Amino acid sequence: MRKITLLSNNAAFTLLEVLVAMVILMVGLLGMLKAINLSIITNVQNSMRTQAASVAEDQLARKKSLPFDNITTGTTAKTLAVPIAMRSTVLNYNVTYFVDDISTESKRINIGVRWSYKGNNYEHVVSSIVARPATP
Repeated sequence: MRKITLLSNNAAFTLLEVLVAMVILMVGLLGMLKAINLSIITNVQNSMRTQAASVAEDQLARKKSLPFDNITTGTTAKTLAVPIAMRSTVLNYNVTYFVDDISTESKRINIGVRWSYKGNNYEHVVSSIVARPATP
């Protein structure tokens, strides 16, 4: 008499293997989501820094375009708020400028731009020297 053996199907996944695969996949996806979140935050911070540099350069150009005698020096810094629309919100940049005399023929203009993002304070500073134009 011949013995009949049944072949068992070992090609399928068990429930435990599926659960382990899902856990490994979830850990990988959570790591990717964290990396995406970090890249978005870094991108926003870089955009804010670029905008602040633009505001500072614009304010510096405005000051430098004034006649030399109209660029007033002082002992106190002057501050103004510059609202900028960015990513469906308005970000307020605080611009501080200070002009001091280097000599009777030159002045230094300092422009500082400050802003806050998620409880952190940031600042971008530009400075330039302006000389009295030579008289012919």
